[in-house]
Amino acid sequence: MAINVNNVYKSVLSILNKEQRGYLTADEFNRMAKQAQLTLLDQAFAIYNKEIRLEEAGAVSEGYANLPDKTREKIDAFYKESSITVDNATGEGTLPTDVYKIIDISKDNTVIERVDKNKLSYLKSSKLTQPTTSFPVYHKTSSAIVVDPISIATPILRYVKVPNTPRWGYSTNATYGTSIYDSNPYVDGGALLGNRTIGIVSTNATDLTDGGRTINLQNSTTGVTSTSSGTGMNITITASGSTVTNVKINAAGSGYAIGDEFILDNTVGSIINSTDVIITLRAEDLYASTTQGSTDFELHPSEETMLILTILGYAGVTIKDPAITQLTTQISQANEAVKQ
Repeated sequence: MAINVNNVYKSVLSILNKEQRGYLTADEFNRMAKQAQLTLLDQAFAIYNKEIRLEEAGAVSEGYANLPDKTREKIDAFYKESSITVDNATGEGTLPTDVYKIIDISKDNTVIERVDKNKLSYLKSSKLTQPTTSFPVYHKTSSAIVVDPISIATPILRYVKVPNTPRWGYSTNATYGTSIYDSNPYVDGGALLGNRTIGIVSTNATDLTDGGRTINLQNSTTGVTSTSSGTGMNITITASGSTVTNVKINAAGSGYAIGDEFILDNTVGSIINSTDVIITLRAEDLYASTTQGSTDFELHPSEETMLILTILGYAGVTIKDPAITQLTTQISQANEAVKQ
């Protein structure tokens, strides 16, 4: 489940235009889209925690009983589990880099309670409260957890991951300067799909047979030599008059970088004969260096209306419109209310 980034941007522009509130550029929209997604994820997580507390306290009616499950659907797309390797000398375990919010940490179905570091010495001062393998605790640092007792090995972390950054990708019309939506998926370290001129070929061999050859441009391919760590890029090389006339990228791959060089020798077969073809990736060949390639919102489809309203609220600040800015305040107040 996802929310199409193009639909949201078009809706935002349509409302701004209808109300004559100004224009929001693609780059401005992308910045606001990222923050809006985080805001709504925070709200869903806060509502879920509130509902769980009510459920545990028995303060829910029959009609309300399924609300935690309904809210859980909104965070399911971000839910992940991971085992954590704990240093048996220090009790420290490094968290995954994509942790946004910790749901809980457990070991053998025993939940490890989170405590503030400054309260740990107080807990350990009494035999009645000191942590044990039956009642373990942890405190969090910026990028790790520290468990007590340190004998707690490989606990299981359940967490909400950092959302993928939404992106309305576009190319620019050379004549009119307008932005044209690019629906191709953005891939960090991936190559732009489509045809490339011979600029991508840094050494254009002159001993080629007319025709085309499709190749996986990675080091494991027979006839391809490279120090690049990228994998998955698929290209078709076309030769005419003994020279390369076009390179078409069919699959973006991932892990590629500007300056990655690939030497294609005659064991690749087909069009390449005695002299090598050398391909060097340029900035304009990769999504990360361009405005192209799009990423949809990971939010639940039911959040689309609130997502549009939230972005409109941020837009009011950018275009200095009091009416739209007031909307931001109302949304913020509503978000705070559900956290109480």
